[in-house]
Amino acid sequence: MADPVPVSDLPTLSLLYKLGRITPADDLEPAYPPNANYNDKISVIKRDITTLAIDSIVNAANTSLLGGGGVDGAIHAAAGPGLYDECEELNGCETGSAKITDGYELPAKKVIHAVGPVYWAKKGQGKPAELLAGCYRTSLELAVENQLKSIAFSALSTGVYGYPSKEASEVALETVRKFLEEGKGEDLERIVFCNFLQKDEDAYYKNVSKYFPPAATAESTTKDKGTSTDATQLAAKLPNPPATAPKEAGESPSKKQKTEPTTDDEFDIVDREEAQGADA
Repeated sequence: MADPVPVSDLPTLSLLYKLGRITPADDLEPAYPPNANYNDKISVIKRDITTLAIDSIVNAANTSLLGGGGVDGAIHAAAGPGLYDECEELNGCETGSAKITDGYELPAKKVIHAVGPVYWAKKGQGKPAELLAGCYRTSLELAVENQLKSIAFSALSTGVYGYPSKEASEVALETVRKFLEEGKGEDLERIVFCNFLQKDEDAYYKNVSKYFPPAATAESTTKDKGTSTDATQLAAKLPNPPATAPKEAGESPSKKQKTEPTTDDEFDIVDREEAQGADA
């Protein structure tokens, strides 16, 4: 396993704006006013979520919670058989919700298993955005309830579940912004959008300024304010993106992980062989 990456090494949105890594699009009108404190809590990164030394990571799970392909399989493989055993006791999870377990052999203390919607199965019912928002909100609530200070989200439902990355990023960003506006995330010190695929990072870079626009320099409370560190040194803090796809789980050390749940017909749409090699 790669060396764990501490939260302190993850760039905040304030830093990404300062370095010009994210530039607000001229045609994108902010939906919320600037808030420097929020921008100091938010990170947008591209890396393997299993390497984060953080209080909690959010897994793109299926309704069985027993593992699958892509990021789901990688998390189960990195966590070891203890994660499977605990998930087996949870009796699955409904789409649009989430459940929490220990992190076991992961550098993360906890894993929050969120079950995103299969986009094409729910689109006709007008429910995909509602269900996806439920994943993000429930995950945030679980983090707060368990007194966790940091949480990293994988890009839920944007793999074989077919949710367009642009739309999914907007649901995620707006749900987090509303949660903070309601005062429910005051104890959260870092909220990370951790992308593995370039299309997902591109979507967050495009849309983040709509929900978390840059704050004026004078208002900034970032930890980088007041230091003499120049932009080159700050840029060195940014993590390198992953160079390879997530390691497939295959067989866990003691249990065979399931690719699909057996209790929810909607997942029958997902091709089994394709699902084993892709992120949910």
